Amino acid sequence: MSDDIARVTKVRAAGDRVLRVRFAGDRRDRELDMTGLIARSVHFAPLMDDAKTFAKAEIVEEGLGVSWPVPTKWGPLDVSATTLKRIADEQQPMSGADFAEWRTALGLSLTEAASLLGVGRRTIMGYLKKDELPSVVAIACRALARDKHLLAAHYVPARKINRPAA
Repeated sequence: MSDDIARVTKVRAAGDRVLRVRFAGDRRDRELDMTGLIARSVHFAPLMDDAKTFAKAEIVEEGLGVSWPVPTKWGPLDVSATTLKRIADEQQPMSGADFAEWRTALGLSLTEAASLLGVGRRTIMGYLKKDELPSVVAIACRALARDKHLLAAHYVPARKINRPAA
């Protein structure tokens, strides 16, 4: 099994629609609010108002997923470890230090980051000092980092780019 495939090593309910999950390679548990997935999916709808069933989450397929005793035409209701890891990563708050890493990784100047996010340069400088950025900023930053086409569609260079003549 490849090391880049997410695997769950520990799971338990930590609330009506919150899972406490540990992923292989992590030293700490992560809390995942599953409300959005449950509310927006017909498949997961039975868990919305059934805390007792939700609490019966268990690891399946050697950590490749988590399932609940809710019958579906494909077997018990389940979700992949990869999906759970993505939810956990997306729900993680973004700090000013994380924001600085994002900006550096994408090679953005303060002005370019400001233009991408539709804010002023001073706002960007303020973000760098914050303990936690607004969730909408974190969502936008992660989406831009993940999708090079999205970045290209909205990026405007702050300085003239010298390209060799064709």
